[in-house]
Amino acid sequence: MNLIQENTKEVDFFTSLRDIEKWMEINMEDYDWHFADVDGGWAPLENPRWVTGKELSSKIIEYDYQFVWAVISAYPSGIEMKLSEIPYADGNPEFWIGSPKKQLDDSLFEIVCWDSSATLFIGLPDQLGQNILKNAPGIKNLDEENKKSG
Repeated sequence: MNLIQENTKEVDFFTSLRDIEKWMEINMEDYDWHFADVDGGWAPLENPRWVTGKELSSKIIEYDYQFVWAVISAYPSGIEMKLSEIPYADGNPEFWIGSPKKQLDDSLFEIVCWDSSATLFIGLPDQLGQNILKNAPGIKNLDEENKKSG
């Protein structure tokens, strides 16, 4: 399932990982995370970088960092993959055509921070997608939005 959150004043800022954790009804510690094409966040957040769920959870408890651009890919906890490609958000036209695919095929899903003005959820399992639709403001089906504008 592909979703987009945009055009809502009901969030303090887009891609609040605290809010996303709540809306998805997950615990960030249950996953490991790959960050790429990062603008914003905490320093020093190397680019690209693997972040354990425990580290991410402690960072967002400390402060709810905003990312201007980023692709945040979820993986099962404890599995560090060897990546052949680095995903990117800034300048990526693929998000706006048809039904976008995860850039890292072996990831569970991707959260894309789009220029501080939108959050994209790519390849969400159905249950997580339903949780977001139920809990988060300003959520639309990205595939349907792409059909309208395409």
